[in-house]
Amino acid sequence: MLRLTANGSTHPGPRPANEDAHFVDLSLGLLVVADGMGGHNAGEIASRLAIDTVVRFIQQTHGQRNIAWPLSIEPGGSLAGQRLNVALRLANQRVHDEASRQADQSGMGTTIVAALIDDDRLVIGHVGDSRAYVLRAGTLQQLTEDHTWVNAVMGANHPDAKGHPYRHVLTNGIGLAAELTPVLLEDRLQVGERWLLCTDGVHGAVDGGVLQRLLTTEPLDAAADAIVQRALGDHTTDNATAIVLNVG
Repeated sequence: MLRLTANGSTHPGPRPANEDAHFVDLSLGLLVVADGMGGHNAGEIASRLAIDTVVRFIQQTHGQRNIAWPLSIEPGGSLAGQRLNVALRLANQRVHDEASRQADQSGMGTTIVAALIDDDRLVIGHVGDSRAYVLRAGTLQQLTEDHTWVNAVMGANHPDAKGHPYRHVLTNGIGLAAELTPVLLEDRLQVGERWLLCTDGVHGAVDGGVLQRLLTTEPLDAAADAIVQRALGDHTTDNATAIVLNVG
């Protein structure tokens, strides 16, 4: 049986408030990172609403095989994938509805990247520009592609993408539209690998090679905090949040 351990860390960085939120509960097999956006404190509200909704649905369906789905599901796919898909869509509904009811929260939304573990399988659900990585066989792989204007129009590898003024403009996010189709991917966990979920306050400041080194060398209970502290040291302009999962 796999032995899983996980740790998360967050910091407001240079911002006056922390609109990031995160959640770690290996008894549920759930890890979530969200990066809220909106005026006043609406971004903080959006990220917390989204995570609370995901957590609640995963708790309600934990250990169940016969689920009364509150939303339609696609044929095929794993049970864990269906659960995470519905959880993210419910989060989208809740944030969108709340933004529609409260004038001072109009337009609020959040990115999200979540991992749901079922035995030796892991499902990633992703919306926006928070990312999932895996360090496997000594190599760091970025598993998610940012839902940004730059990626959609120019492509992630365009030489001008990193410094483009629209690089943070999202094309998809929780709460930005009434309907949502999250991106899902599934993988099999392998002994010795490490998974990283993080906001753009981390990956926008810390080079991939540095992330790989920190995931390789830092002990698990210090890895998430070391990554966030490195983002601060590399002058991140945003809140910074990371979760690290170790597979032993």
